[in-house]
Amino acid sequence: MRKSANICGEKRPMIVVIYCNLQVAEAGCKSRAQPLIRPSGTFSPQAGRRISIVRPLAPRSGERVAEGRVRGANLEWLVNQTMLRKLPILLILLLLLGVQGVYADHEGLRLLGTAWPDATAPRLSDIGRGVGVVFSPDLSVSGNCRFYQALGFACFQDADWSRILDQIHQYNAAHPDRRIYTLVLETHGTNGNGLKLQKSYAPTAERSYISVGALQERLEPEGVFYVIISACNSGRLLRPYIYTELDPYNGDRLFLPATCGIVNASDDFDPARNAVTIITPQSSHIEMTLVGSVRELAPKTQKAILASARSLRITPPTQFAVSDMMVQMLTRDSRLELAANRYVEELSGEMKPVDTSEALFKRFVKFVNAAASREKPSTTRVTSRGAQPPPARNASRRAGGEP
Repeated sequence: MRKSANICGEKRPMIVVIYCNLQVAEAGCKSRAQPLIRPSGTFSPQAGRRISIVRPLAPRSGERVAEGRVRGANLEWLVNQTMLRKLPILLILLLLLGVQGVYADHEGLRLLGTAWPDATAPRLSDIGRGVGVVFSPDLSVSGNCRFYQALGFACFQDADWSRILDQIHQYNAAHPDRRIYTLVLETHGTNGNGLKLQKSYAPTAERSYISVGALQERLEPEGVFYVIISACNSGRLLRPYIYTELDPYNGDRLFLPATCGIVNASDDFDPARNAVTIITPQSSHIEMTLVGSVRELAPKTQKAILASARSLRITPPTQFAVSDMMVQMLTRDSRLELAANRYVEELSGEMKPVDTSEALFKRFVKFVNAAASREKPSTTRVTSRGAQPPPARNASRRAGGEP
C-alpha cells in the first residue's frame, strides 16, 4: 500500500467542521483521529444539531465522553449527511465522464465523416468515389488496384513516390468529375521514420521515402485536403524533427537504402499555412492486412465487380488486399480511434490478434455484398464461380522483415 506524504513539507494547524446533535453537544464530541474537542458556536433546537468550527484542545481532568448509542447515532447521521453532500458532485462527475467517453468514442468517426463523408454508396462502383488509395507494391497482390478501381477508388501502386505524385496529378486533371479529395496510404511507416514504398525488402529493390510535410506541400495544389495514413506507428511520422525532412541516418534497421530517393519538403514550407489535414490512428501499433479472393464474395457482388471493371475497360480482378483500418473506415467502426495533425513519440509492437482481422474481413465481405445488393439487376450475363471453396488467406503485418 502506498503511503501518503505531504508534498509541501509543512505542518499546518488543523481546523475542522463538526456536526453534533443535542446529546453530543452537551457531552462533547470525540473522534478516533482527534483528541477531545470542545464545541463552540450556536445551537439550533429546530435543526437539532450544533454547527461548530473547533480546534483541538487538551482534555480536562476527569472529563468523560458519552459513548454507546449516542455516539453511534451521531456517526451514522454524520455519514449520511456527508454522502448527501457529495452525491450531487458524484453525479456531475459521472455525467462529465460519460459525455467525455461518448465524445472520445465518436471522435474517430467525426474526423472520418469530414474526410470521407459517406461510404454507403447507392452503387458498388461508387463506394470509393472521391477517395484515392496508395499501395506499397509489397503490401499488395496482383490485380489489387483493379479491385479498388471497380469499387470506385482511384488506386496507385508504385515504389517511387515521385511517380505516385505525378499519377495523382494526372488523375485529377483527367477526371474532373471524380477528383480525389482524400488519399488513403497503405504503406510502410518504417517505425515512424518515414513513409516507405518498396517492391521488397531486398537492399537493392526499388524503394523511396517521403516526409509528411512533403506530402502536404505536393498534394495541396492537386486539391487533396485529407491524407489518412494506414501504416505502422504512423503517429511518429508527425514528430517535429522529421516532419518536413527525414533523417536518413536514424539507425533503424527498417530504413533500407532509398534506391528511388527521398522526397522532403522545401526549405520555405510552412505546415501551419497548409490546408491538408493528416489523419492517423491515435495510438502506435502494427497495422494488419489480409488477402482475399473475389470468389469469397456473393455471386451478385462478383457480377457487379465484373460489370464495373468492363465499364472501366480493365481486366476484372480475382483477388485483393484489405487492411484492418480500411475495413473499419468503410464500415464506420465505432472502435476506430483517429487523430488529426497530432504526433506521438511511442514506438509500439502491439498488433491485433489474427482472429480480429478475420472478423473484420468478414465485415468487409458483408459490406461489399450489401452495396451490390442495392444495385438494380444487370442485363449482362456473367458466369459466377461463387460455389467454389474460398482460398486460404494470408495475413501480413507491416513491420520488421515479415512479409
